[in-house]
Amino acid sequence: MTLAIHIGYHKTATTWLQQRVFVPEMGFAPLLDHSEVDRLIIRPHDLDFEPEPARQVLTDRRKDAPSTACAVVSSENLSGHPFYGGRQSAALARRLQSVAPDAHIIVTVRSQETMLPSVYLQYLQRGGTLSHQEFFAGARGYGYPAFELEHFCYDRLVSLYQCLFDFVHVITYEQLANAPNQAFLDLAKSLDHPIPAISKTGAKRVSASLPQAVVPLLRRVNQTRKSTLNPAPAVALSREPGWMYRALTASAKLRVAKPLLKARPIDAYVSECFKSAFTDSNQRLGQITGGHLDLSAYP
Repeated sequence: MTLAIHIGYHKTATTWLQQRVFVPEMGFAPLLDHSEVDRLIIRPHDLDFEPEPARQVLTDRRKDAPSTACAVVSSENLSGHPFYGGRQSAALARRLQSVAPDAHIIVTVRSQETMLPSVYLQYLQRGGTLSHQEFFAGARGYGYPAFELEHFCYDRLVSLYQCLFDFVHVITYEQLANAPNQAFLDLAKSLDHPIPAISKTGAKRVSASLPQAVVPLLRRVNQTRKSTLNPAPAVALSREPGWMYRALTASAKLRVAKPLLKARPIDAYVSECFKSAFTDSNQRLGQITGGHLDLSAYP
């Protein structure tokens, strides 16, 4: 039975893949959930990590899975956390190699021009209070990890996985959004496992980011609610996501509000400040993946 491990990146339709694609109805047998991936692979300290517990769980569950299924582990956390520069990404790659050296690795990437704004909006949804300029500026003190542009130079991590594993398959978010069934045909060939076409209903997005125009308001809201990134606010009116976040989401959908919500200041900032930061990396990504990826939307 083939074992596929999908490592993300974050914000590359990972939730949709986990809920609509890597499921029994599509011929997959999920082996670990996010909490188990965290407990067995991510959370152990470097001085404490042992591959055997995770290896044993995967072995046992592969035996119990249907013989016709493709075993899969999917967690975007395996690519490292984008809020903290993905600092664990190389260590996690080596941990996965020690746990499942025979795995087929699936990496999903996204044009940095849309990736970076999406990551920042996710940061706000987790309770962050920094402006996008402050967030993208990175660390403000020695020894404290923060956002790093280098985390999104995808060729570096893909190249490492190619050194550690025999099978590494890269899919772009743009192909998943625009031609999902072609993406699955290519993946099926890589895994040597059939994947049925997904319906139009199944292809619908699972979640979407808030409009960028409400970011200043959301930052103020985050200062008054307990959250992962702000566990002790001066005034705590709610817990994440809370009624205030739901109210923002609902108001953004109102027809009368839509003309007021077209501004995309974060997109403009990313395009202006980082327009050439990823050119060389994206060229290398195209080269090491054999020129098969459509990276025309990538800076």
